Amino acid sequence: MRTFIIGLVAFSFLQLSCSKNDNLTNTTFRVKIIKEVCNDAIVQLVDKQSSDIAENGFAFEGKTYDNVFFTTFSCEDRTKMQTLTSDLTGLVITVKLLSTPKEDPNCARCLATVNSRPGKSNFIEVVGL
Repeated sequence: MRTFIIGLVAFSFLQLSCSKNDNLTNTTFRVKIIKEVCNDAIVQLVDKQSSDIAENGFAFEGKTYDNVFFTTFSCEDRTKMQTLTSDLTGLVITVKLLSTPKEDPNCARCLATVNSRPGKSNFIEVVGL
């Protein structure tokens, strides 16, 4: 009986330490840029859903989007996303979450921003296109 109780307690601790939610901070994932102005952007999760980092039902420019959040690209990230046009709308990129913004002391940015933004906001790093 004592072995059974010890086993049950150990199993309970293992269950508590496991999480069934995707931990997006340890992995990369893809997002689609809905709108970007002066490195401020609204992005949509492409291959994952997460109510922790994104919100649903965000109305923007006559459409309603699910799995979106607001972010700011660093100058380094913006360089990684060089395209033939300056409009990044629709571009799908691979990113990872950061706990703090990237230091960018030599980055000059304009002060314009998107006209509305989702309530959820995250720091990201562009890993690739």
